[in-house]
Parts: sequence; C-alpha cells; structure tokens
Amino acid sequence: MAAAVRWLRHTAALVVLILAGALVPAAALPSASHAAAQDAAGVAAGLTVDGPVRLVGGQDVLISVDGTRYHDTVELAADGQVVNELPMERYVAGIAEMPSRWPLEALKAQAVAARTYAWWSALRGVHDGYDICATTACQVFRGAEVVLDGGDRWAEAVEATAGEVLQAPDGAPILARYFSTSGGRTFANQEVFPTTGPSPYLVAVDDPFDAVSPYHRWQVRFSRAEFDEVLSRGERLAATVPVTEVTRTGSVDDVRAGFRVTGADGTTVEVGAVELRDFLSLVAPERFPDRFPTRRADGLRPLPTTVPSSRFTVTVTDTEVVLDGRGWGHGVGMGQYGARGRAQEGADHLEILSAYYGGLAPTVSSDLPERVRVGLGRRNEVTWVGDGLVRVVDAAGETIVDRAIGPWRATATGSGWQLDPPDDHELPLEVTATEPVPALTQPGAAVTVEARVNKHVLLELMVEDAAGSPVVTRPLGVAEPGTHGATWRLVDGEGEPVPVGTYRLTLVAEDAAGVRAGTATQVAVEQPARPTDAAGTNAMTEVGTSLLMVLGAVVALLLFLLLFVTFRRSTRSHP
Repeated sequence: MAAAVRWLRHTAALVVLILAGALVPAAALPSASHAAAQDAAGVAAGLTVDGPVRLVGGQDVLISVDGTRYHDTVELAADGQVVNELPMERYVAGIAEMPSRWPLEALKAQAVAARTYAWWSALRGVHDGYDICATTACQVFRGAEVVLDGGDRWAEAVEATAGEVLQAPDGAPILARYFSTSGGRTFANQEVFPTTGPSPYLVAVDDPFDAVSPYHRWQVRFSRAEFDEVLSRGERLAATVPVTEVTRTGSVDDVRAGFRVTGADGTTVEVGAVELRDFLSLVAPERFPDRFPTRRADGLRPLPTTVPSSRFTVTVTDTEVVLDGRGWGHGVGMGQYGARGRAQEGADHLEILSAYYGGLAPTVSSDLPERVRVGLGRRNEVTWVGDGLVRVVDAAGETIVDRAIGPWRATATGSGWQLDPPDDHELPLEVTATEPVPALTQPGAAVTVEARVNKHVLLELMVEDAAGSPVVTRPLGVAEPGTHGATWRLVDGEGEPVPVGTYRLTLVAEDAAGVRAGTATQVAVEQPARPTDAAGTNAMTEVGTSLLMVLGAVVALLLFLLLFVTFRRSTRSHP
C-alpha cells in the first residue's frame, strides 16, 4: 500500500509539472507587412469614430454580430442601425421563411417570391438607410446561419432559381406577398390591405392543397372564468363580463366581419375579427402563460399565437368558450403550406407560382439589384467577430483598422461608434511548440497536432516535406486563447496521398499586428494514406480535444485516488 501511495504522489506531481509548463515564445516566422503591424499596434481601446462604420469581410469571411453570422459587409450606422450589405443571391439564401426539409419545388417557389419581394421593397425606398428589414414585418432573414444550420436544400433551391423574379408587364417586380396557411381559400389583396388596392396578381383562390398544414383547422378552448378574465382587461370589452354570447357578424372568410359580444346584463359590444384576434393573442398569454397558446391539433407544438387568424367562430357553453378557426397569417398571395401540398402532388415551382400569382411565370431580369442592404435593427452596443481578417472603414472609405481579429465591441455614441478591441489585443504573441496528439493519430490515415496560443489569432496548419518545401497550407480561421488542434490526412494541396517520408507540421498563429509564430514537429509517414469516408475525405479539420484537457482529467483522477488511499489507511482498523 505504501508503494502505491508513493507511485500516486510521484505520478500526480509529474503531471502537474507538465500542466504547469509556461507559454514560451515560438520561433519567429515571416511577418505580415510592417505597415499592417504598425496599423494594428496603433489601435487603442476607446477608438471613437464619427458617422457610420463598415466592417468588411469580403467574399470569404463571415462576420458574427451578437452571435449571428453574416456574409460580406456589416455597417454600423450613425443612428445605431445595423445593416448587412451583401449580394442579392446570398441575401435570398439567408431567408428563413420555409423549412429546408420541404419539397424542393416548394422551396424554389419560395425563393422566387422572396427575391421578388426584396426587389419590390428596395424600389419603394421607405426604409432609412437600408432596402428591407430582417423581421416578419418584411421577411425573416437570419444571414449565413440558414444554410450553415442544415439549409443545404434551401441553398440548392436558391441556386436553381438564381435571378428569377415575378414581373408585371412593365418590368417592375410585383408585390409577391406570401403567408403560412390559408385554411382552404386565400384572400384578394384589397380584402386585407385596402390601402394598396386590388392587384391582378393577388386574387382570391381556392386552396385545397393547404390541408397538409397543421394550422388548416385549429381550436382554442377557454374556461368561462379564463375568457371573462381576459375580456375584463379590455377597455370596451370589460363591460360585457360575464359574457353570455359571442356572435360572428359575417362569413368566416369575410375579413371585414366582426363579433357581437353580449354580457349577462344585456350589454353589447361590437369588435372587429382582427381586433379580437389581436386582443386575445396579447392578453391571454399574459394572464395565463401556462395555458396559452394552446397546442395545435397534432399535439406536436403550441399554436404560433393564441388565435392564429381572424377566420374563427366562437361558441359559448355553460363551462367553456370555444374558438374554432382556420389558417395562419394574412392570407394574401402564396400560401406556403399550399405550395408544399402542391409540390407533394407533383407540381413544379412554375405551376405553384402561377396558381398563386395570377398566372405569372418567373423571368430573369438584368434590372434586379446585384446587392441588397438589410436592416438588422438599432442597437446601443454590438459585439462582432470575423472568422478571418476584417477591415474596418469609415464613411469616407478610409481604413481605420486593417486587420481586426477576435471579438470587438462597438458602443453607440449618438453620432458614431466607440470601438474596443479584444482585451488581449496588445499582448505579445506566444505560441507553444506544435506537438502530436497520439490518441487522435491514426497510422496511415491521419495525424493530429496541437499548440497553445495566448491571444486571438488567425491559425493555420502548415505541412512541409523533409527539404522544407511546402506540401499543403490550410487556414483554420480565428482561434481564441487556449489549446487548438488540427488533423492532417496525409494528403497534399491537391488531395493526393503524400509519399512515405518525414514531414514537418506547424500550427502557425498570426496576430492582428501581422506577427507570425509557430514551431514545427516532425512526423514520419510510414505508409501511404488510406482512402477515407466521403464525409471526411482527406480534409483538414480543427479538433476540439486537447491533450492538456486529458492530462487535467488524469490529475483529478490521481488526486482522488491519492486522497482515497490515504483516507483508507488512516481509518483502517488495526489487528
């Protein structure tokens, strides 16, 4: 037992010494330009810029703004508005209005409608400093997240319909409205939006294909006490409590119809169907958050709102108030679930669009804007970070920061922005030597290495042969302080297996000042690379497992065993 205790103590001490190894400056590598180094080094915390600030990532760099990634360029306007400026097709790929798992032809129809709506919105010019908003008030835009988060089929639909739009005879884009569920019939534009008048492309159509929607028919049940409590919060409706009768004054498909609400004392109040829908959807969840919205008919999830549309009737019984309704959304233009139902029955996107937009077929127009500006909303503070180098410019196009790396904070000043770099911005770059990770190395298939950095850097894996000639260099993006690894699958830059021999692998870090550092490790390739599965075909991949993390776990286990053995010795009974 004494020998075991001594072994545990010695082993734990050894591992602690390994973990305690300090960062050492790495061997210097060729740096970026001296001007770039001076530019980055000159950025101090609290840099203030009057007017708008543009964050330029270009074609290949994604810029994360408060956790959401966007393509190309992000502008911080002087009034606090955040704008994503990007190519039109990348904008359409960022629309989050239809699940990517839906039939491809329905997705294509949605892509054409969204592209057309964006063009129409840009021509209106009603937004100050941007073309279209990113919410349901326009159409929902989630930037690069849509495709990155399992949206490959949506990206396919966008690419397959690139440039396609719906145009009136004069060449102008139509107002391509769309919504979720019609309940079996769409509305004509003037029925719901009388201020914009009738349109030959937005007429009422029967839509039996909409029956695939879980919102095609829905029901909401209130107890009498719940319904009275909700109505008691209304400025006019409170006079009808307790309620004895609620009568619809027109057809369920008549958007102009209303309701006559009658109280026990005979008091009567008339309210529009849309007004009652909005009132119930607002107040019911406030008063009874555990009850409303109730679950939809299939039970899989709650209804989107307490009352999803104005197409409903109300029945008052001795114990309940029951709302029976249909549809979700404003009901004008293309019903998205109807498009899905048509696609499931074999319709292509041309037939779907024709059915909902007055017989129109999409065309490709040279007048379609190449770029679009999307308003992401006003903010007082923004945290942003690129997955590569980001250039910061002012309103005149002058570069403020040429090489921004890591998370920056921008705070609105009222007339511009204060820019604060990462806390580690001015630290001298330190990188530990590149080391193999045996547990993650597969002979004949892959070699994994790791190194530790002390600040936010650009990281790349550089592979050279024994003569020092480059074999492959793969960027790994922005890395935060800590240990990072990468896997080389024993292939060159063309994806071809490398010959047997000795190779030098270096994890190279580059900071905002353009300083590059990294120390190589030698790896022997003793057999040609084996073919890999298609999902990981000879790719360079960053790994999240760190040898130091493994060692940390070993230390914890050893210390636990040491304490346990010591406790057992101290409490064991003597003979």
